[in-house]
Amino acid sequence: MLFDIAITIPENKRESLVKYFSIGVILIYIGVFIALYFMAEDPVSGWTISDWLINYTDGGFKRRGLLGNVLFYIQDVTGLKLQYQILIFQILGLSMILYGTLLCIRRYTIDLFYLCIMVSPYILLFPALTIRNAGRREMLLILIMLWYSFEKKSKLNDALLWFFYIVFLFIHELGFFFLPFLIWIHYSKWKKINVRYILSLVITAFICIGVVYFWGGSVNQGESLSILKSRGVVFQKENIFDLEYYFDFNFVLQYKLSFLVHVIELLIMIFQIGFYIYMFKRESLYTYICCNIICLFWVTPLYYLGIDWMRWNYIYSTLLFIVFTSLLNANTSGTMSFNNNQMKSSYLIFSGVFYLLILLHLQHDTMIKWIQTYFI
Repeated sequence: MLFDIAITIPENKRESLVKYFSIGVILIYIGVFIALYFMAEDPVSGWTISDWLINYTDGGFKRRGLLGNVLFYIQDVTGLKLQYQILIFQILGLSMILYGTLLCIRRYTIDLFYLCIMVSPYILLFPALTIRNAGRREMLLILIMLWYSFEKKSKLNDALLWFFYIVFLFIHELGFFFLPFLIWIHYSKWKKINVRYILSLVITAFICIGVVYFWGGSVNQGESLSILKSRGVVFQKENIFDLEYYFDFNFVLQYKLSFLVHVIELLIMIFQIGFYIYMFKRESLYTYICCNIICLFWVTPLYYLGIDWMRWNYIYSTLLFIVFTSLLNANTSGTMSFNNNQMKSSYLIFSGVFYLLILLHLQHDTMIKWIQTYFI
């Protein structure tokens, strides 16, 4: 039957499959970079730009303000427009994520299952599906996790992970809600629980969030837009300084079906990776289930505080993918290594339909906002 066909890739076709797979993804990302360039060229900026420009100049210390002042300093020294600085950071960050993700193909023993998960709209292809959310600051958190997953286990790398993560909390406090993933990747690397290290990470993270919450000002202290206008940045109606998104139950009720679909999509992503672990890495299944329960519990307040649920799903799924990849068998041969895991056609069909539905869902939400903005 159609759904019971075992899909196998002949050995002489595997290199070609990965080659064309990689070329296709790279071309997609080039398209994303072109779209980001046109957004940087637009004389009226929006969310993708404003997210990076929260700063301490307007009103002093505040949440998310660290990076904005760094960009101001670069502009003062080099004269480079803020929009182009952000574009450079976006292209470099997304390129590094793409390179690191594709590098996994050579670092680990893989199969068609793995490639199918990698190309998920909530992992590798997310920036292409919602340019408005491409190149946001969460890519720095993803890069921290990617970097640590590739590095050898050492106390120095543990210290650097600790340092990079704490700095990121002052770039965007959402990193706090994904703290269990750092603990999980650390455990996966060392195969043991380092209580002292975990406590130092958790306690410091709580202190940083406490400092941001109790002593940090709001994103816009009243002068942000005028300061940025003097630096050559003018915003459209939707920007983080004019409109901060918090949980609004009436808004959720208005679009309750869409929000419910986001929840279902995340659970299916967890199940999809979990199914692979159940089939081929069953010794890690118990850890996978327990750690996901902890991660879901920890991240839930973020879904209450902010309505960008597609972004939270993207971060969760991508960090989960990084941890999942670290559980695979390392490839030390120096050449690409495929295992003999067979994929049923039913899994491929299910994944294809699921990814298509995610695409339609994300684009549907985008079209609704576009129509409401320009026609209603």
